[in-house]
Amino acid sequence: MASAGTYPRLLLEIGTEEIPARFLPEAIAKLKENAAGLLTEQRIPYGDIRAFATPRRLALIAEIAESQTENEKEVWGPPVNVAFDKDNKPTKAAEAFARSNGMAIEALLRKEKGKGTYLVAAIKESANPTAGLLPELLAKLILSLAFPKSMRWGEGSIRFPRPIHWILALYRNEPVGFEIEGIKSGISTRGHRFLSPVVVDVRDDRTYFNALKDNLVVLDTEERKKMILDGARQLALSIDASIVEDETLLNHVAYLVEYPVPVLGTFPVQYLSLPEELLITVMKGHQKYFAIRGNNGKLTNHFVVVSNTKQENAAMVARGAQKVIKARFEDARFYYEDDKKISLAERLEGLKKVVFHDKLGTVHAKSERISVLAKYIAEKSCPARIVDAGNAGRLSKVDLISGVVFEFPELQGIMGSYYALNDGLGKDVALAISEQYLPAFSGDRIPSSELGIVISLADRIDSIASFFMLGMAPSGTEDPFALRRQALGIISILSQTKSELLLADLFAKALEPYPECDKTKIIDEIILFFEQRLDPLLQSAGYPYDAVAAVTHFVRTEPVVTIRDRADAIIVLKKAANYELFLQLMKRVNNIAPVDDMTPPDTGRFVQDEEKALWAAFSDIKPKIEQGVAARKYADAIASISSLAAPINTFFDKVLVMDKDEAIKQNRLALIKAVQTTAFSIADFAKLI
Repeated sequence: MASAGTYPRLLLEIGTEEIPARFLPEAIAKLKENAAGLLTEQRIPYGDIRAFATPRRLALIAEIAESQTENEKEVWGPPVNVAFDKDNKPTKAAEAFARSNGMAIEALLRKEKGKGTYLVAAIKESANPTAGLLPELLAKLILSLAFPKSMRWGEGSIRFPRPIHWILALYRNEPVGFEIEGIKSGISTRGHRFLSPVVVDVRDDRTYFNALKDNLVVLDTEERKKMILDGARQLALSIDASIVEDETLLNHVAYLVEYPVPVLGTFPVQYLSLPEELLITVMKGHQKYFAIRGNNGKLTNHFVVVSNTKQENAAMVARGAQKVIKARFEDARFYYEDDKKISLAERLEGLKKVVFHDKLGTVHAKSERISVLAKYIAEKSCPARIVDAGNAGRLSKVDLISGVVFEFPELQGIMGSYYALNDGLGKDVALAISEQYLPAFSGDRIPSSELGIVISLADRIDSIASFFMLGMAPSGTEDPFALRRQALGIISILSQTKSELLLADLFAKALEPYPECDKTKIIDEIILFFEQRLDPLLQSAGYPYDAVAAVTHFVRTEPVVTIRDRADAIIVLKKAANYELFLQLMKRVNNIAPVDDMTPPDTGRFVQDEEKALWAAFSDIKPKIEQGVAARKYADAIASISSLAAPINTFFDKVLVMDKDEAIKQNRLALIKAVQTTAFSIADFAKLI
């Protein structure tokens, strides 16, 4: 509900004990969304709504009108023949309906609906002042907030992620009084818990921000992020380096503090011998520190920690952070050095103790399936790498049972690559192991190496084939094994590498370990699953839905890369001046062409000149169409089909296809079927609008 002008402002602050940082972004969104919903429900016009969060508070500032809007609603009652007897006297049903709506029976309206006439109460809802509605509305708003985890405290029954200590509520700079289980709203906020632990009265919503800032609380998350980023960059610059910028880390840290002060710390140089991914993960994942990279591109033995205290405490903060990170790095070094004592090949047997799925066996069994698939894919795409592909596939999951990955699961694959290098398996195998999980999300990069592509495909294809074999395909919003994401990864890899691999062949190979299954049925289900993934993928890329519908089915028989090429040709066709005429032409062909395949027509059975002319023109142009399809020049192939417009239209205008002579009829149908089959080898033109 948008405002026509500026409304008076409402200020609400919910003060709490420290709420986990990961809860706060969603809490801000819900606070705004729920506030807008309740205001709309109460017919209170509103303008700008802003929400804020720090670890100790959620705040809302909203421009809202001083009164509700008037409204008239209709309440439908019983049918007239039920509300009145045969003498037209009101029945108990009519009396009860009138009484429940506070109206006289004579004031009720009669309106038609469907096949009957009903009593209707037209009720005018007056415009009440907003100030009187806010106590109940704000209490309801606070209680409407849901979090991933909540708690109760004391003897109360309300649930919140942390105990609520105070509520500040002002409207038009006047207090809004209400109470939630003994917590009374007021006009006070509180400063920083440690740096300014005072109670501050707020008399004016416009000075609220400054009142907090004077007491070392920066309410605006974006302002805190800027303070963190600017300060961290400046500290890194002071040692001729730069921070490893990480938006996810920045967003998280901004919700950990109310008054951010970046502090520079160091750690012993000896730990730089550890893999940099391990160092960064320890700093980011465990301690929420920003790593620092030198101008030579390598990590330095410095980091930035964001404190929730004043600058004069920086030295003490740095000492504490350095002590903690040293202990963390020491643990990481122990696991890393211990892992290197046993080769990946020697650890392989240990995967037999790790269950992948209770119906699909161990991770060892999956690794063997990946190895077989990887060799098959390599044979088709990079034959010189078959042996390496099999080896990389077999060892790809071994790092899952390493000490480092047990402590830092996000490093799976990455640590495997370091261990592969340590074992002398070569850079190509090591890189393939590190890239096996790419792309990790939609829009992520694909593996950069041939072997990485092979292993990534093999892993995903095995997972999809195995779970479909078990009848565990995604349904609705349920996708516990992330098969949709796996399919999008396969599509992305096959498209970007312009691979000639066919999905049907890949999944037929993947299902070989399951001889008892109905391969044909399962592959059909999997291909349909990929069609359903291609549809939104192409539409999100800007292709019209009808163009997408016309080409996605080709994924059953053609390489994935051809799907977008066909869609591009449809876009060219849609922009052509003769597009509508072309569609009419294809519709005439498609409407009469038989569903089943037919043998080519017998030219000796042609009777009329028009059918002879169409066959001659078609026979002449067919090789060009087929060449265009084979060369994937689909727009050229469509242009060739367009040249048949005149003989096709003349044929339909002059020739009766459904001749009384069955042989002549079937021959003419075979002619039309031949034209349709060739034309629809480019796209299903019947799907276009």
